[in-house]
Amino acid sequence: MEDIIYLESDEEITTVIDKIKQSKSNNLLLVIPREATILQSVVNLKLLLKEARNLSKEIALVTSDKIGRNLASQVGLVVYESISDRRPIFQPAIPATKSDEIIEIDLREGPVASKSTPKGVSVHHFQEENKPSNRQQTSLATPWKKPVINKNINWPKINKILWPILGFIAILILIGAFLILPIVTLTIKVKAENFQKSEDVQISSKDETNIDSKVFKGQLIELSKDKEEKFPTTGKKNLGGEASGPLTLYNYWDSSPQSLAAGSKFSSSSKTFISKTSISIPGTSIRGGNPVPGTATVDVEAENPGEEYNVKAGRFTIVGLSASQQEKIYGQSNKDFSGGFSKEVNVISQFDYDKAKDSLIKDLTDSLKEDLKQKSIGMEVLDKAIANETVAVNSSSNVDSEASEFTIKISQKLRVIVYQRNALDQFVLNILEKQIPYDKMISLGPGDLIEPVDIGPKYDEQSLNLKVNTTAKVSSRTDTNKIKNDLLGKNNQALTDYLNNVSGISGYTINYKPNFWLKRIPNYKKSFKVELEYVKDEAIPEPSPSISASSTITTSPSVLENQL
Repeated sequence: MEDIIYLESDEEITTVIDKIKQSKSNNLLLVIPREATILQSVVNLKLLLKEARNLSKEIALVTSDKIGRNLASQVGLVVYESISDRRPIFQPAIPATKSDEIIEIDLREGPVASKSTPKGVSVHHFQEENKPSNRQQTSLATPWKKPVINKNINWPKINKILWPILGFIAILILIGAFLILPIVTLTIKVKAENFQKSEDVQISSKDETNIDSKVFKGQLIELSKDKEEKFPTTGKKNLGGEASGPLTLYNYWDSSPQSLAAGSKFSSSSKTFISKTSISIPGTSIRGGNPVPGTATVDVEAENPGEEYNVKAGRFTIVGLSASQQEKIYGQSNKDFSGGFSKEVNVISQFDYDKAKDSLIKDLTDSLKEDLKQKSIGMEVLDKAIANETVAVNSSSNVDSEASEFTIKISQKLRVIVYQRNALDQFVLNILEKQIPYDKMISLGPGDLIEPVDIGPKYDEQSLNLKVNTTAKVSSRTDTNKIKNDLLGKNNQALTDYLNNVSGISGYTINYKPNFWLKRIPNYKKSFKVELEYVKDEAIPEPSPSISASSTITTSPSVLENQL
């Protein structure tokens, strides 16, 4: 019975072999997805086939991965396209034996052979055995047998060649171990003072690094992206008709005319109406001893649509006049207003528009920052130096337009100058080192850092202005690279003599790993580290001349020779 094993696309060869070992069946079907890790390497497939044979198990692959099927066929694995297939799309062929033409001699008497052959001799072609024949032929040929290969191996001769090679390899391994295996750390103690300073530097993508002008070479990255999306509307608006009608205006106030601008408001039954034009109401006159008001007519319209603005004929108060004036100056309609009706529809509200715009800007900003991460690998990116600019905002409809949904498209641009962090730190240290005595050096100790505090992008000029605060250590000038190069391959006595002649050193600590290894400096640079340890400007007590269990030697220059 076949056991079907389903594999994951990222499954390693070791996991697959474990599953084959755990299976109780001797016939296994491995179902492998496209672009699986195991199908990407001929070595994996060869290991799979070899392990299956060692376990006396038959395996076949089921996959739709064309490249994987091709590799499996090269290795010699049976391959199916799907589990339901009865026949494999590839099955290793059985090697075919070469059939040579065999001549058979017929010793029987009589007219047997053809006229073209000698009498008593017949030729029999075995490759034509299956063809119909009217006569039986008796084969006297002996069947082909596979030749036997002599498997005797001349071990003495092989040993003469093999053992020298193995010995030479062992010597190379020992030499490599001697050069590479030990890790030696030399920690040099120097007296140091704390140092703090602020400095202005400019990072430019168009200018080269220049210490004198405090310009550091950076890289300007510019990214742009568009995004378009549909959004539903939530706004409501009454798009019905506004009630309207004529008003007769009366002026009983005084003899002076009263002017009202277009858009003046009139109120009736708590409903407000607006004049369409400006109007001047003549002043009051005296006729026959009686006051006669000045009159004028103006058309007004409801400020909002709706049936409730179809008010009855009556008196209208002029909004904006004092209470005493409203008694003497007013409007009067002679008939009911009409034309007002309601029609509520969905519209794009300001809230809808702002929410959609903010959502797209956020998505674009996040997407551009992800793109920036991929493009600035290994570089320093300051968040405050990133400049996001919305280039264009296009909407399918305006605010207050009737719509159930609307489309908005935004184009955004990101610009930032990035730089190598370690290189900038060293650049700042080089600037500061010109401000201290020549025999001193400045470096970053534990807890020290160079930190940008003021960030001023000027990307139109392809520059980024920084103000950096530096906390560092000032000590005697000690060239760790020169010390490292000079001590490669030296023994303890040579190390002692050398460090005795280096000025500015207050002591040192040397640590060997592994601790059983030869107490000497390796010749390989990567196995030898030289570090600085900063100590306060105080007397350093001399340590006892002893080597700790971890093979660490601590000393000061005055007792180097005694300890080593």
